Amino acid sequence: MIYEDLKSRKVLITGASSGIGSATAVMFSDQGCFVGVHYFRTKEGAEQTLEQVKKSSDGLLLQADIRDEKQVHKMVEQFAKEAGGIDVLVNNAGSLIDRQPFETATVRYHDDVYATNVRSILLATRAALPYLKESRGNIVNIGSVAGHHGGGVGSGIYAGAKAAVATETIAMAMEFAPYGIRVNSVLPGFIETRFHERFSSAQRRKEVAERTPLGRNGTAEDVAKAVLFLASDAAGFITGEYIAVNGGLYMRA
Repeated sequence: MIYEDLKSRKVLITGASSGIGSATAVMFSDQGCFVGVHYFRTKEGAEQTLEQVKKSSDGLLLQADIRDEKQVHKMVEQFAKEAGGIDVLVNNAGSLIDRQPFETATVRYHDDVYATNVRSILLATRAALPYLKESRGNIVNIGSVAGHHGGGVGSGIYAGAKAAVATETIAMAMEFAPYGIRVNSVLPGFIETRFHERFSSAQRRKEVAERTPLGRNGTAEDVAKAVLFLASDAAGFITGEYIAVNGGLYMRA
């Protein structure tokens, strides 16, 4: 699918060294966008993403601890200067980090989960906002269906963080609407990425696929397609909404 309006847009994607972020970066490059490929520790993966991006368009490698305000501000400024502004911000960076149940979870773990998944969105959005005001651009936050159903064993704190992302997406959409900025979110379900390779066994991945109405687990590309739609003019009258990409595993009225 080609969205002609996305051509030449400047798109900054956090957490783009692998998985959903990487697939999204490549898909935006296929639309002719200038893509900012952010990473924290996994430089090699980010370099591979940028290599794929440059097969279709152009982009820039960006490093920052997404939890650190000064680093995020510097990273956003670097991208905006090189790209000539920001049209789309994809807040994708996030992680379960570990499985820790509420009963035994440490405060440090709790705070790190929220910093990685929630504070990161505040910092990147606030830094990018002046440029998004100028472009009347849009934001896509990556949440999780765990924010609806509470997550699996040991992932309740992560689920709470993703629920916060969902609520803050709505709040941002209302606050930024006067600037012509749309804010939406994509909620991945069980997606076959490095995330689930690390945190879910092969048997669990198989069981989830069998329970999913569409008969398989999702791919990073499935999620990226939803991000592109929300970033495009095809979704020009959509804000404060979410698309759940989960093959029908978690349906809601």
